[in-house]
Amino acid sequence: MTEKFLEVQYFTEIYEPGSADDVWVALKTQTPLFSISKGDIINPAMWPGTTFPNRVLKVVAVEHIIWEINGSHIGYKICVFTEAVKGTRELRMGLT
Repeated sequence: MTEKFLEVQYFTEIYEPGSADDVWVALKTQTPLFSISKGDIINPAMWPGTTFPNRVLKVVAVEHIIWEINGSHIGYKICVFTEAVKGTRELRMGLT
């Protein structure tokens, strides 16, 4: 008997700074994007509706949600919670 592997759909939600409810950017992909961890810096300069010209987002928490959809595929969502911080060289170099 052959084991059936289910397709995986990947979802990434990055929340507004300081919010656990308001999604700023939602992405859906067929492959995982990248690993995101607490303390990482995300630059939203190219996102629609950005209001942080000299600021970046610092990841304060990450939540993983995994589910199976009717035996047809797996859903994997990473929820990224952030705070806005000044985008300085020292911050980017890990000196703060």
